[in-house]
Parts: sequence; structure tokens; C-alpha cells
Amino acid sequence: MILSFLIGALICLLSGSLTLLTLLASVKDANAEFVLLMSLIAFGFGAATIRVTAAPLLAWLAALGWG
Repeated sequence: MILSFLIGALICLLSGSLTLLTLLASVKDANAEFVLLMSLIAFGFGAATIRVTAAPLLAWLAALGWG
């Protein structure tokens, strides 16, 4: 569960960085639009992974006495 949460966070971090860098480069061609589309889809996938794994992870940490 921890690994899934961390992988989701890493996917969000990396795809968000790719989106930001593509927007900063401001290239207006089909390749840049494809990169933006794929990176936003990846960000959504990472966010969904975090959302699914956050509640069980927090419950597990609370059971350990961390929360």
C-alpha cells in the first residue's frame, strides 16, 4: 500500500513537471500537444492512485499509533 501511494505521488510529480516544462517551452506543434495530453492523463492516473491508497494507508498508520 505504501509503495502504491509513493508510486502515485511520483507519477504526479513527474507528469506535472513534464506538463510545466512543455508549457514553459510554449511550442505550438502537434508533438507538444500530444505531450501535454499524455502528461495530463498520467497526472490523473497518479492522482487516482493516491486517492485510492490514501485512506487505507492512513488507517494503517493510525493502527500503528502514528495518527
